[in-house]
Amino acid sequence: MTAALFDLLLVLALVALFSRSGRLFGPSPPHSADAELPYETGLPPLDEEGRGASVLYWRFAVLFVVFDADLAFLLPWALARTGLDAAALGAVTAFTGLAAFMLAYLWRKGVLSCR
Repeated sequence: MTAALFDLLLVLALVALFSRSGRLFGPSPPHSADAELPYETGLPPLDEEGRGASVLYWRFAVLFVVFDADLAFLLPWALARTGLDAAALGAVTAFTGLAAFMLAYLWRKGVLSCR
């Protein structure tokens, strides 16, 4: 019991030391006036912060997640296609047909247009 507690304390001390080693032993960079600005590409931000993405972006993001989840469900069927019986092949065909119908419906409604 005491050996396990000692090991736990030693590991926690090493984790604390390693997590702070850069700050303890490394050089401290000089801060400039824009040190607190949020940079993404190394350039100053062009727009004010807090401005969200457009609705068009969110529409494509949700469609990507939906069709990506469909492909995740199709992967196990594709890997086991040689051992599938008629019922499983019918299920995968119905699932693929439903996904294709959903894509055709969204396309027809104009959801996929970039306007």
